[in-house]
Amino acid sequence: MADGRYIGNSMMPPLRMVGRVSRVYTIGVARQPIKVETASPDINTVHMDRPGIRKVLGDLEAEIMELMWTWPNASGATVRDVFEVLQKRRPIAYTTVMNTMARLAKKRLLEAETSDLAYVYRPVQTQAQFVAQLVDRIVNDLLNNFSGETTTSLSKVSDRRTAKRARELLAEIERRKSDQAEKDQA
Repeated sequence: MADGRYIGNSMMPPLRMVGRVSRVYTIGVARQPIKVETASPDINTVHMDRPGIRKVLGDLEAEIMELMWTWPNASGATVRDVFEVLQKRRPIAYTTVMNTMARLAKKRLLEAETSDLAYVYRPVQTQAQFVAQLVDRIVNDLLNNFSGETTTSLSKVSDRRTAKRARELLAEIERRKSDQAEKDQA
């Protein structure tokens, strides 16, 4: 290991640039479990011009999550399982699927556990829970940082159901704020 080589699966090596070629090579594969906290997903970027969950996930991440949420086997799926489904749709490398699923586990969207020689992945939450938590986080952030502007914009919503849901969310956020303020004072 002193010469920079990784033998077996003792550790995940760093990504290395090879020569002037703009390709990244990884040597070795990690076999340590990926620990997932029960905290909310680690998502920090929103792309307003993209549809659905692609606003917060990349295209392949979203495709994998949509696949995992509809996966018929409740015991989870391996990278190979997901790769075989995606490969039928378009050409894709196994390592691309593997790295993307590991990244989704780091973002706390998938949980991984070892089973024999492979990781078995499961979604941490349902799609509805993910979307609800994401909307709650975005609205909460808007209200905390731009409360006047957010309230004004929500009052202009023309769809009655959307306006009603927005008012309910505002009331829930205000309730949580007051509950938190009471806890902080105690």
